[in-house]
Formats: sequence, C-alpha cells, structure tokens
Amino acid sequence: MLEGLIPLSAILTIFLFLPWLLFHYVSRIRQSKQLDEESQELFESAIHRVESMEERIHTLERILDAEVPDWRSRA
Repeated sequence: MLEGLIPLSAILTIFLFLPWLLFHYVSRIRQSKQLDEESQELFESAIHRVESMEERIHTLERILDAEVPDWRSRA
C-alpha cells in the first residue's frame, strides 16, 4: 500500500501541482503589471488635477491682490 503511495504522490506533484503553481504565479505577475498601468493612469490624472487647481489658486490670488491688497497679512 505505501509502496504505491510514493510514486502516486510524485506523479501528482509533477503533473498537477507544479503546472498549477507555475500558472498561478504567471497570472499574479500579469495582474501586478495591470495594476501598475492603472496606477500610472491614476497618477497622471492626479497630476493634471493638481496643475488645474494650482492655476485656479494663482488666479484667485491675483484677484485678491487687485481687490484687497493687504489680504495676505490678514491670513
């Protein structure tokens, strides 16, 4: 009984477990690359929003400088 168990476990390991392990990690690597691309897109979107907000802040500061010259000293 035990004599047949060792070859059976070796065959299962070679033909089932090792290919499953290989495909599992290949799919994980593909997912991590996809997340990196998504993260890059989110980062670029955030940079665009920050630049847009920076422009708005400068515009508001110019308006306040023109209409309320000493607003910076009050803040």
